[in-house]
Amino acid sequence: MNARMAARFSMEADLRQALEREELLMHYQPQVSLANGNITGAEALMRWRHPTRGMVAPTEFIRLAEETGLVLPLGAWAIDNVCAQLRAWREQGLAVPPVAVNLSARQFHQKDLVQVVRAALSGNGLAPGALKLEVTESAVMHDVEAAVAILAELKLLGVGISLDDFGTGYSSLSYLKRFPIDQLKIDRSFVRDVTTVPDDAAICNAVIGLAHNMHINVIAEGVETEGQMNYLRRQHCDEMQGFLFSKAVAPAAFAEMLAAHKRLALPSDSAERTMLILDDEVNIVKALSRTLRPDGYRILTANNAADALALLALHRVQVVLSDQRMPEMSGTEFLSRVKALYPETIRIILSGYTDLESVIDAINRGAVYRFFTKPWNDELLRNCIGEAFQQHRLMYQHEVAEQS
Repeated sequence: MNARMAARFSMEADLRQALEREELLMHYQPQVSLANGNITGAEALMRWRHPTRGMVAPTEFIRLAEETGLVLPLGAWAIDNVCAQLRAWREQGLAVPPVAVNLSARQFHQKDLVQVVRAALSGNGLAPGALKLEVTESAVMHDVEAAVAILAELKLLGVGISLDDFGTGYSSLSYLKRFPIDQLKIDRSFVRDVTTVPDDAAICNAVIGLAHNMHINVIAEGVETEGQMNYLRRQHCDEMQGFLFSKAVAPAAFAEMLAAHKRLALPSDSAERTMLILDDEVNIVKALSRTLRPDGYRILTANNAADALALLALHRVQVVLSDQRMPEMSGTEFLSRVKALYPETIRIILSGYTDLESVIDAINRGAVYRFFTKPWNDELLRNCIGEAFQQHRLMYQHEVAEQS
């Protein structure tokens, strides 16, 4: 305990001198559009270049700064530093999108916050729209009436307002409608398993739908895979932030991205007829592929549910054909998950007679469109798959027209 307290006092003493010694700096993590891949903004993240510890992550010192009150001078420095950097980039002739600065709970409720922001903007000759301020859900819910008043003042000033960590605290929808916010951020804890866990997908979809109905922009943070990006894009999430595009980088590196017009590579939304075949037996997958290939489908194959879910996240699939008996997850369990994640798919199962009860239950729940027993009749199966694609086209023909 004595060692921990000594280390804490030592870090606090160092942190108090960090500003004077110019050891603090800001890195910038780009935010990109899921509509066209362009950089639409950035989040400014504080770093501490300690003389002996090296680069210290904010998780190691921000809480200490909160507890000791140092977060107020650090926060004021961050706002002014970001505004100075924005001015420098613009003087270089760069088209710089808005940059977001995080406000701690203590900083958000400081009395002169609006004056601090206004001084930083005017001192660097910036329009208010060049800056965004990110506040956490817990910060605004601590004192709702005060938060509404503070946000109204900031909104009147003209800066953008983003609500971070949405869904992880105790927000009330009745209060949310009173907050004049421009953007909701979906927390990374929901994004991590969005392509495999229906509950996480449902939360993301609900946040997107809620925000859009309230005319609020939505950005997902912590996007690390193409599958996550593709899924969120299909759900009409507006923007993303995460390692898939870039980690937080130094100002010079971010300026290089802007100068080079770096973009997120987006998949083409082809209207090609695509189906997925899942069976743990390789020979069965090959036989099914041979049977269906003459009909001109684009056929994706997998031998386990995890690989199948990964393919669904990466590709726009209209029809899914799954075996019932598999070691890790039954076909009905898999298709139930597919229904929750991709309700627009047409789902067909291959099953033995011994599994009919579970298959019929899945059909009654709407998880399965039709089933075939093994061994199957090639001609009947081909006709069924053709009807499934036709059914999908009839149900979602407006989407097919938009993709074409």
